[in-house]
Amino acid sequence: MFHIGPAFVADETDLGIGLVEAARRSGVHKIVFSSVIHPTNVRLANHASKIPVEDAIFASGIDYTILHPAMFFQNIAGGWQSVIERRVFAEPFPIRTRVARVDYRDVAAIAFTEDRLAFGTFELCAAMPDRSEIAAVMSDVLSRPIEPGEVPFDEWAAHLPLSPDQKEFLAKVFETYATSESGGNSLVLRAVLGREPRSLRQYIEDLASAAS
Repeated sequence: MFHIGPAFVADETDLGIGLVEAARRSGVHKIVFSSVIHPTNVRLANHASKIPVEDAIFASGIDYTILHPAMFFQNIAGGWQSVIERRVFAEPFPIRTRVARVDYRDVAAIAFTEDRLAFGTFELCAAMPDRSEIAAVMSDVLSRPIEPGEVPFDEWAAHLPLSPDQKEFLAKVFETYATSESGGNSLVLRAVLGREPRSLRQYIEDLASAAS
């Protein structure tokens, strides 16, 4: 069973624990849980909500692999059209805030392939760029200047398919980025993959290729 919790919902913990209990009753022999990088950063509700689910997995007696992925490169895709049209890559937190990121394809690939990850917990990060570094990669790949920008959260989130409560949870995540970075280290992911993780540049090249 693979579990990734629904984004920013108030009952995420209860849903996760219920799913683990159902897996135990049904005889599921393996749980892969896509948790979050640094779940003990309990200032963030979407981090704190993962801890009881992990505890339920540990107590279930089921073989598990728990993944602690950083922010996904794939989140960049939502603003790609704006990058092309306006030549600005904007997010709702300071430009110089470094945030750990990872390509979701690397995360999804590792958990089901080998038993060597059984009963393990793995921090998954490829890089920790700030937005000016991301914009520089975009500029190089697109052969045109892309500027880093900062946008108010309400404007950035206006078209997201999230409820007001979900948006409130997400806004609090970005508020913490105004005062502290979201760190990550690529050592574990490199060891697990046996290669370098997919890079930010590779992901941007994929976006550019798909749009051309």
